[in-house]
Amino acid sequence: MAQTKKVTKKKITANRAVKKKAPVRKKVVKKKTTAKREVKKKVTAKKSVAKSAVAKKAAAAKKKAAVAKNKALAAKKKIAAAKKKAATAMLKQKMRERVAATAAELAKAKAEIATAKKRHDLMVKMAANKEIAVARFIASWTKSEMAKIEKALKPVKRRKAKKA
Repeated sequence: MAQTKKVTKKKITANRAVKKKAPVRKKVVKKKTTAKREVKKKVTAKKSVAKSAVAKKAAAAKKKAAVAKNKALAAKKKIAAAKKKAATAMLKQKMRERVAATAAELAKAKAEIATAKKRHDLMVKMAANKEIAVARFIASWTKSEMAKIEKALKPVKRRKAKKA
């Protein structure tokens, strides 16, 4: 059959150039070949429709799988971001606690310094007052002791007894 087609094609091309009746033969030949081709096309079309349906289903399944994969990745990213945010919040809270503890220690140290300063000032004042008091006491004591010494050094006046 393949040989007859080749031969007819040669005749058709030759007839075209020479005769004008060739298109009639060509139509007859084409009808036979087109009918066969149409049958083949229908069969292949059915196969291609079936294949395309399968391919469409496969493509849809691939798309669904890709979408599911993307959703899973997005969910993982959200979870990771939430964990990171929680870790950051925890670190911030620990930092705040450390700062608060340091501030409390600083306030305690400042209070101790203020108390020590007051104590020192009062001790200085007390020492000054002590020196003044000691000086006053020594002056008064010295005066009284000198008076005693002077009295002891004076001759004692004795009264004579009366004869009766």
